[in-house]
Amino acid sequence: MEAMSGRWKTSLETRGRNSPMTSTCLKSQVVDLKAEGYWEELMDTTRPDIKVKDWFAARPDCGSKYQLCVQLLSSAHAPLGTFQPDPATIQQKSDAKWREVSHTFSNYPPGVRYIWFQHGGVDTHYWAGWYGPRVTNSSITIGPPAALTPPRPRPQNPDW
Repeated sequence: MEAMSGRWKTSLETRGRNSPMTSTCLKSQVVDLKAEGYWEELMDTTRPDIKVKDWFAARPDCGSKYQLCVQLLSSAHAPLGTFQPDPATIQQKSDAKWREVSHTFSNYPPGVRYIWFQHGGVDTHYWAGWYGPRVTNSSITIGPPAALTPPRPRPQNPDW
C-alpha cells in the first residue's frame, strides 16, 4: 500500500463559536489492513515496518499551524502505537515551501488491524475562510522490518 485513497472524512474542531474563523479543519481516514491485503499472521508474526509520510505547507500571506496524528489500532480500535509530533507553526510571510514529516513504526505489538491517519490545522490569524496549512501526498508504506531488508550493494567503481 503506497498512497492513501480518497476515503477522507473532514471534521472541524472549534474554539468558542462555530465559525470558520476559529475552526481547526482536520481530515482523517481509517485504513483496514485486511482489506488492503495484509493478513493477521503477517501483521502479528513478521510485523512489517509501517512508514507514514505527509507533506504540508503554509500560504505565503498567512501563518498556519499543522498537526498530524497516526495510530496503529487493534481489531477493537484500541491504540497500539501512536505518532503525534508537536504541531508545527509556520509564521506569516513564510517561504511557503513544502515540508515533509515521516515516521516508521517498528517493533510494535501484535494485533494491529487498522491505521488511523489524521492531519490538518488552522491559520494563525483566524481569517474568515480557509487559510490553514495545505496538505498533500499522504502515504502509508508497509514493508519488511529493517532487520529483514538486505543492505544495498555498494557500487563498483574501478577508479576507487
